[in-house]
Amino acid sequence: MFTILTVLTLFISSMFVVSVASTISALHRESEESKKLNKHHKAL
Repeated sequence: MFTILTVLTLFISSMFVVSVASTISALHRESEESKKLNKHHKAL
């Protein structure tokens, strides 16, 4: 029983870490794209 709970906890925490990492990378990509768009608008 304890091992099952431990495995579930590890699985849930790893999924949480993966979701946070993907969110951060997505935000980073969006900020880079917005910087490129801002440069393009300034050129016009």
